[in-house]
Parts: sequence; structure tokens; C-alpha cells
Amino acid sequence: MFRNMKISLKILLVILIMSLGSLVVVFSASYYFMNSMVDEFQQTNITLGINSSEVTKASLMSQTEYYLLQLIQKQANNANKELHEVNRAVTEASKYTQHLFETQDNLIGHDMPRPDETEMGVASSKYFLAKGVEATPEVMKEVYTLSYCEYMFAPTLEQNPILDNIYIGTISGISYRYSRSNAFNPDYDPRQRDWYKAAISHPDHLVWLPTYLDSYGKICITAAMTYRDADGHIAGVVASDVRLTSIIDEVMNLKIGETGSTLILDSDLNFIAHPDMDKEGFNPDLSSHFTGSDFIKKIHSSDDSIIQTVYEEKDCYVAFSKMAETGWIFCASIETDEVTAPAFEAKAQNDKLTAASQRNMQDQIFNILRLFMIFFSIMGITVVMTSFAVTGTITRPIQRLASSVLKIGKGEFNEKIPVLSGDEVGQLADRFNTMQDDLKNYMQNIKKVTAEKERIGTELSVATNIQAHMLPTVFPPYPDRPEIDIYASMNPAKEVGGDFYDFFFADETHFAMVIADVSGKGVPAALFMVITKTLIKDHVQQMKGKTLSEVLTEVNNQLCENNEEEMFATCWIGIIDITTGKGVASNAGHEHPVLRRAGGEFELVVYKHTLALATLPGVKFREHEFEMHPGDTLFVYTDGVPEATNINNELYGTDRMLESLNRDKDLPLENILKNLKADVDAFVGEADQFDDLTMLAMKYNGPK
Repeated sequence: MFRNMKISLKILLVILIMSLGSLVVVFSASYYFMNSMVDEFQQTNITLGINSSEVTKASLMSQTEYYLLQLIQKQANNANKELHEVNRAVTEASKYTQHLFETQDNLIGHDMPRPDETEMGVASSKYFLAKGVEATPEVMKEVYTLSYCEYMFAPTLEQNPILDNIYIGTISGISYRYSRSNAFNPDYDPRQRDWYKAAISHPDHLVWLPTYLDSYGKICITAAMTYRDADGHIAGVVASDVRLTSIIDEVMNLKIGETGSTLILDSDLNFIAHPDMDKEGFNPDLSSHFTGSDFIKKIHSSDDSIIQTVYEEKDCYVAFSKMAETGWIFCASIETDEVTAPAFEAKAQNDKLTAASQRNMQDQIFNILRLFMIFFSIMGITVVMTSFAVTGTITRPIQRLASSVLKIGKGEFNEKIPVLSGDEVGQLADRFNTMQDDLKNYMQNIKKVTAEKERIGTELSVATNIQAHMLPTVFPPYPDRPEIDIYASMNPAKEVGGDFYDFFFADETHFAMVIADVSGKGVPAALFMVITKTLIKDHVQQMKGKTLSEVLTEVNNQLCENNEEEMFATCWIGIIDITTGKGVASNAGHEHPVLRRAGGEFELVVYKHTLALATLPGVKFREHEFEMHPGDTLFVYTDGVPEATNINNELYGTDRMLESLNRDKDLPLENILKNLKADVDAFVGEADQFDDLTMLAMKYNGPK
């Protein structure tokens, strides 16, 4: 009866005899409640940390918005005050000049020197007459009247350092100037100048002209206003040039955190100042610097505001304030990540404190559990001594089962395990007998699967050979064409890869080079590679007057058709006229090429990419013209070179690549590429290669 009893009942009988049931319940309940307490404490701290972080983040954002807006409003107000002073000075100069002409019958005046009769750098009055204007008594009377302007213009210029000069153009063609410069143009006629025409179009009102660069390259603006004679007729225009250097420098030199910057726009949203304005390739279109139209809409609808938007491809806060005097817009920005960083740091610190508290509570629980275990061990010894008498009935069947299982493990699948009892051990023996039959079937299946894998391996080997023979592998490929030397290599990460290179003559004088990287690896990438390579070569050889951009557009559209797997390929292609060295290239999302001028170093050639092939139909691809001189070398490659990774997860990078190329720059092309491959392998070491590694180099020797 006892022999046929289930093992669970035998163990339960022993536990009941020793009255251990209550101990297990107490132990389990205590452990459960203590762990629940720790979990609840941890969850509460996490919730508090998150709430605190959100409150801190909101507070930081609010403070930043207030500070940024106040800062840029202050700058706009300061600039407005300075230009308002200019407004006042020019207006007063106009009124003074008008008063002189209203009372000119009571004035005597005197003649004044011509510009070339004055000393350069010393402020003084000078005048000259426009071409065709004769010094009649009426004209000279105006000149004598204008000689009184110096008494008002001199202190005005001295009190307003921002003013560069004050000058007058009359209806009669007189040009008067109070300035430090003695330069003049004999063909100069003030009546034909923009400042004169603008003021005449708005009589009795001060007008501001658009900004411009003076002869010293400094940005300036002109203020102008008409004046009248004793009969109330417009007699001329008073104007002054204002150098904006101090205003712009004060705004552009503002320090706003680590990522902040400023810019100034005129009333037509044209750039007056920008941190990158003097850099080559700067785009003057405002919309190219702001993603979306929310910022521009906000400018049109408000004079002072702050908005969260994407500026220079970064999520930023941008505050702006308009000048009442000129309508210019002063802007200040700071990246959102910099604003919210302290909140995230505070949350991280709170998480550390929470983790430390949790560890302390777990240590206390461990001490309590240790006391339980000591007591439980004492009771366990008693249980073991009591149950020793019944262990034989449990262990002997298990030992027999173990002996039979050992034979099965050695391959004796015909060995049957005797079933001597009806308990769990007997059921286990029966299950092992069933498993024995399953193992026989499994071994037979393994043999079939192994044979199938060997067949697939053979087919992959054939595919690798086919792919290798699709790429040009004979070097030199054109021994009868001394204009060029070329060498290329491709090392796939798997049996078959997605990279490829190609080169061929499109006609007698135009040589084409292609290198590409297909997304993915293995057979699918190889198939897509074959299609891409074939389409590119066919379309280039049949260009017939088409541009390289049009060729890539046609290839791209064909690749997009039925591309259900959504594969794509980055590609660099260049076509060079070997008689002139001039060529054109296009980069579809590929790595930047490297160029070495004769006697120079290999250097990266960086320019804007277009989207990769097969990403979107109808894409127009950028073209870039280039010119190679005899002795120049071009090197192109796939991302397997710079993105090769060692066991420390470090990238090989373009700096190491250029260093390796320049180390062997005077060797033959084949040696340069092999040495670079060896350098990459040495860097990678024992790390697995996850990407294909493909390179192509071409040296231009010049025409025959």
C-alpha cells in the first residue's frame, strides 16, 4: 500500500508528522508581506520622483521662457532707444536746416571747401555740385546758407557716436556733407540716390532704408527726412548713415547657456545677423532654419512672444521682440534639452536614494529570514531523521531509473525502463520509455536536417562564387588605357553580401565608377544588389544626353516598383571625362568620397547627400561637378570601413581611415587598399564583422 502511494503523499505524511505545516505558512506569509512592503515603498518613491521631476521641469521651462523673453526684449528696447536717438537727431537736423532756409535772406554765410580740399579723418563741412549744375548766384546762395549747418551738425555728430556722418542733397543738385571722409565721386548726384528718393516719397516724415554693407564691410542703415524753404516747398533731404556694429555685437555676443544663440531679422524677415551668416553655404531663406511654419506665423501675429519650435534641427525655445523704430526682430534661442537637464539629473539622484533605501530594507529582511532559516534548519534535521526510514522506498526506484537513463544517453535506445510502482517514479519511468521512442525519431530527423543544411551550404557557396564573378576582379582591367589606374575589393560579412562596386567606359572618353551598399545582408540583399547594379550600368550606357541626376531618377523609380520588402541602397556614382579630368558625381545617401591631389594628402570631400535609392519614387538627385588633375587619386568605400567595430564597441571611423590611407599614399592602389583592409582587421580583432567591407580607388594619369 505504501509503495504504491504517490511521492507527494509520502512527503506530506512526513511533514504532517513533524507538524511543519504551520511553520511553512508563517515563514511564507512573513516573507510575502515584507517584500510587499519593500515594493510599495519603492513604488511610492518612484512616483514621488516622477512628480518632483515633472514639477521641476515645468518650473525650469517657465523660468526659461520668462528669462529669454525679458532678455531679448531688453536688447530690442536698447537698440530701439539708440535708433530713436538717431531719429531725433536727423529730425532736429531737418528742422534746423529748414529754419536756415526760411530765414536765408537774413544770412550771409560763406563758401566751403570741396571734398578733396579737406583732410581725411577730420570732421568738416564740404560740398560739390552734381554734374550739369552751374554755380549760379542762386545756387551759391544755397551753398552759403548750408555753411551754417556745421554749427548744429558738428555737436550732433560728436554726441552720437553711432552716426557716421550727416549730409544733405538739395533739389538744385548741391551735395553737402559733414563727415570725416574726403572721398567723393564726380558723377555723384544726390537726387538719384535711394535715400533721397525714399524721403521725397514720404515728405516731412523720417524714413529708414534697408541695411547695407559700407566700404569697410560694416553693416549700416540710413535715416533720411525732407526739409522745406520759406515758401513751403521741399528744398532737399537731410540724411545720416548709422553703423550698426555696436548694436549687432551686443546682441550676437549674448551668452545664453551652453546651446543658446541669437539672430536679427529685418521687417521683411531677411537676416541682418546670424552666427553662421559669414560661413560659406549659409542659406538666407528663414524657412530653411525653422522646421514648420509656426515660428513665422507667430512673428506675423505678435510683437513679443516665445515659442517652442525646431530651430537648426534642434528642439528649442525661441523668444523674439520687434523694434518699434524699424520693425526689426531680435531673436534668442536655447535648446530644450539644456533647459530640462537639471530636472532629469534630480530624478536620477532621487532614483539613487530610492535604490539605497531599498537595499537597506532588503538587508533587514535578510537578517529576519536568516533567523527563520536557523530555526527551520533545526526542525529540518528532525524531519530528516524521521523520514530516513522511508527514503529507501523513494530512492531505490529512482536509482534504477537513473541507471536505465544512463544507457539511453549512450545510445542504447532499445533499453526499456522497468515500471515497478504506480507512483510518480513509475509514471516517470513510463514517460522515459515514451521519450526513448521519440529520441529514435528525433535522431532520424537530425540526419535529414543535417543533409539539408549541407545542401544549403553548397548552394550558398555557389551563390558566393556567382556574386564574386559579377564584380570586376581582373586588375588592371584596361591595360591599353594609360589615362587611369583602378583597383577595388569587396569582402562580404556573410556568404553573400549586399555591397557592390562597378566601373566601365560609358563611351570612348567617359569612365563611370559606382559603389553601393544595399540594406540587409545575405541572399535578399545580394538579389537586390544584382538588380541595382544591372539597372545602373544599363541606364548609364544608354544616357544619350541625359544628366546623371536623370539617370539615377529613372533607376530609383524602377527600384521602387514592387519593392514590397522596402529594401534600399545607398550609392555613389561618378563619371569622368578622361581627356579633360572633368566629371560629375551624385551621392544617394552614401559615405563621403576621399580625394588626394597629386603630392598631397587624402582628404574627405563633404557635400550634401540625396535620399538613398528605392526609398521614395520621383526623387531628384543632386549632381556635383569635380575636376581631377594628373596624379590625383579618388577613393570611395561603403560604411563597413568607418563603422567597423572592435570588442570595446569602438568605431574604426573616418579619422583612422584617412590616417591609414595617408600612411601608404605613395604605394600602388592595390597595396593601399590591402593595407587599409589589414588595418581594419587589426582594429576589429576578434569582434564579429557585421557589415560588408567594399573599397574602390582610381588614379587619374591625364590624357594620352
